[in-house]
Amino acid sequence: MTIEEAFEKSKHDIIGDNLIITSLTEAEELYDKFIQLRQKLSIVGLQIIDVMPHYRGEQKFGWDIRPGIFRPPLNITDPQIGKQLEKKAIHEFEKTITEKVGQKVLRDIFNKETHGKDWDLLFQAQHAGVKTTLTDWTPNIVSAMYFATEQSTDDLIEKSDGQLWSFIVPTENILGHNDYPVRNSFYDIDPFDVKATFLINPSSYLDDIDKRIFEYRMYRQKGRFIMPSNDTCHIPLNQQDELKKFIFQARIPAEHKAKIREELAKRGVDRNSTYIDENPQRQELITEINSIIFKGY
Repeated sequence: MTIEEAFEKSKHDIIGDNLIITSLTEAEELYDKFIQLRQKLSIVGLQIIDVMPHYRGEQKFGWDIRPGIFRPPLNITDPQIGKQLEKKAIHEFEKTITEKVGQKVLRDIFNKETHGKDWDLLFQAQHAGVKTTLTDWTPNIVSAMYFATEQSTDDLIEKSDGQLWSFIVPTENILGHNDYPVRNSFYDIDPFDVKATFLINPSSYLDDIDKRIFEYRMYRQKGRFIMPSNDTCHIPLNQQDELKKFIFQARIPAEHKAKIREELAKRGVDRNSTYIDENPQRQELITEINSIIFKGY
């Protein structure tokens, strides 16, 4: 049996196919299966590859994993244009938030790193709702289930099945800052000139974090981010040949969404605990930023 065949067999035997989740308990059972798969594939098992499971919930089954810049209603298909607009967007975000909300709202602890300021602006802008080339992920399957079953004001979406994406990210493609063993920090990489796709695991500075509303939201959602390469950022992650073998899709039938929301609420996972701050005036600022940068696209 080849390594690739052993990899595919392990996925099939442990995770299975046609995944369906009808309760929070079933989601946590799936989480346990991904831990088993990790153990099977890693050094204590087949010694094929070390991976770390991450999750992403979406309200409608069938949506591709696509960054906001390349998602309808925008009509941007050129990755170079997308990266140029992203750079403009985060600097407009910084300018607007600093002038109209206050400088202390944005985190600056890593500004002295080579590309620290740009990365941290990207993370905060993404969590604020500014369109970027990032996609949000979390190692916490319960957090992802909230977004998969979140109640929608769009009746078509609310009555549609939801979906949970699981991504077993190779650990060699996960970047942090001051990792052990010591590796290059993602802050050494220019976020507007990315050569390969990485999952970024940013740290949070807890002192007075509730005053830095966008970092606080990222922290409460246990946010991590996939930053695709410049060459592939316009292609949905689940359609990229080098990535899709690591990605799993589970269906959450529409009739079970409300029950799962109730289960989440009993654990204290609801909109207030997830979004933290939804000041209407600040939301208007984000809408204004997106309008300024992406007008005509």
